[in-house]
Amino acid sequence: MSEEGVASFLNELMANEAWRRRLGSAGERLLANKHSFDRNIESILDFVNIPSKRDVRELKARLDHLSSQLVNLSMKIDRMLAQSEPLAQESKPRSSRSSPRPRKNH
Repeated sequence: MSEEGVASFLNELMANEAWRRRLGSAGERLLANKHSFDRNIESILDFVNIPSKRDVRELKARLDHLSSQLVNLSMKIDRMLAQSEPLAQESKPRSSRSSPRPRKNH
């Protein structure tokens, strides 16, 4: 069949109400079966202690959240250190000597 022939055949099928209903119910059954299959596979993977795709996605989301919290904490620490540096420099005693003491050779 040519491409035009396939297109006209599909158009005729879609024009038929009974075919559309059958196709719709077949699609619904397919999705229900897929959902049931996915649940069964997850149960088997859980039983043998292998993470499913959902488990990996949840773990990745948690790691991403922890990573962002760590970045925020690091930024806060950097700000605190930057604020405390001027105070630390002010509290240091200043030496009256401009150069270090020369060593004596024996």
